[in-house]
Amino acid sequence: MSNKKAISRMMTLSLIFALLLSACGKSNNVNNADGKNTASEGNATKETNTGTNATDVSKLKTREISIYFEGPPTQRDTELVEQEINKITTAKINATVKIHHLGWSEFPQKMNLMMASGEPFDLMFTAGWDNFNGNVAKGAFVQLDDPKNNLLENQGKGILENIDPLMLNGGKIAGKIYAIPTQKEIASQQGMFLQKELVDKYKIDLASIKKLEDLEPYLLQVKKDSPNIIPIIATSNWLGILPYEIVGSKESPGRLPNDGSTKVVNVFETEEAKSLFKLMEKWFKLGLFQKDPATNTDLMSQSKTGLVFTQQTQLKPGGDAEYNIGVEKPFVQVPLTEIRTAPGDLNNSMLAISKTSKDPERAMMFLNLLHTDKDLVNLIDYGIEGKHYVKVSGKESVIKYPDGVEAAQSGYAPSNAWQIGNQFLTYTFEQEDPQKWEKFKEFNKASTPSVLVGFVYNAEPVKNEEAAIAAIWKKYIDALSAGIVDTTDYLDKMNKELKKAGMDKVLQEKQRQIDEFLATKK
Repeated sequence: MSNKKAISRMMTLSLIFALLLSACGKSNNVNNADGKNTASEGNATKETNTGTNATDVSKLKTREISIYFEGPPTQRDTELVEQEINKITTAKINATVKIHHLGWSEFPQKMNLMMASGEPFDLMFTAGWDNFNGNVAKGAFVQLDDPKNNLLENQGKGILENIDPLMLNGGKIAGKIYAIPTQKEIASQQGMFLQKELVDKYKIDLASIKKLEDLEPYLLQVKKDSPNIIPIIATSNWLGILPYEIVGSKESPGRLPNDGSTKVVNVFETEEAKSLFKLMEKWFKLGLFQKDPATNTDLMSQSKTGLVFTQQTQLKPGGDAEYNIGVEKPFVQVPLTEIRTAPGDLNNSMLAISKTSKDPERAMMFLNLLHTDKDLVNLIDYGIEGKHYVKVSGKESVIKYPDGVEAAQSGYAPSNAWQIGNQFLTYTFEQEDPQKWEKFKEFNKASTPSVLVGFVYNAEPVKNEEAAIAAIWKKYIDALSAGIVDTTDYLDKMNKELKKAGMDKVLQEKQRQIDEFLATKK
């Protein structure tokens, strides 16, 4: 889960992942590739010395490997970090590394242009929510398990030794692997961040908060006592709290209930959605949201400076502590849903090798190192020890920023560890739980797998209808989520437009594909 745009999209994605980035019951086992359970210890903790499948480095031609990440702005000290990285990669795979941090708005434009023009590069961030399927369909990525040249088996043994087999499903399309997921949580849970200072002030029993409605008395109290603080942020991500699993993109309302049913429904026709938006309508009238909630989504700075009481987010173990790094007034987290593993939990952060790579074998060697070499992973994540971070005395794997230096002042603080290789090898900040990674393993074990684990929806047969539906989603979702409209009337209008745009055809296509998948799964 982690940190997940120049600011408005950053706010949305941070709520999706970390903070972007799915139920009943708990299991003592982790799930395997078909959604069944196999014993596991969370995997992803073994470090190897070479990470190169015993390749004779002396016989390798020197290469430069380029890698593109989405979200972080360019870091002032990237070249210094690269120099340290290259000491490791030159010795292990005779390659140097060029890191490109591209902002949320810059990344898709830049990468689409590069892929369309055939410009050579090696590795790029990708995700199910970020056109992974479309790029595979366009032939942009190398198949990593191609029988003719199985990069994963030949140059990625360290990955195979460490990664939970379930996670590899995230990078699969039609049974073929095109990307390697980041090793982190393999499940998701929706909930809320609450400002700890106010939780303590009002003596809020966090265990008593089971649903959104339970927050209302505290929201009203905050509004009364602290008019400068936003009681709760209105967000278009409310639907994530409902017991329905996304199939395809979130803008496509055809979802699957979490109750074991395999029948796809239009979530906007459900009673749960109507009740949810009715609650938002009530809260808007009570003045509990930010000013202009349908358009004011640039709230990261207010959240960071203590001007927000509570906000919706995707949870993970220690997600609040991770978010609190650099925050003036820390938050605590409260779960509102059970822990589930859905296809989107497996493909929300991955790295793929470009079809234009001049040396995909070397790119895979480097990708393998990102899953096995602790020093390399932490260099890319946090920079140079002593300059960009220091270790906490007596704690080998716990770090902090140097005295007097904040993240915003550092020459290297990309905050995108969730995009990189094996998170189980990374240090934790002193504000975080020192048992963070052990708790991640327990979190993964506690997850209930979706019946769709391993399923990838192909929107191509109904792409025109999906595009029209996405436009309708954008037209209605913010107003509904902010409660500024009559819920019943607005939902009725929306559903009529969805039906006219081909919603029934989309539901039928999703159902057909799901039925075919479940039939082969049995």
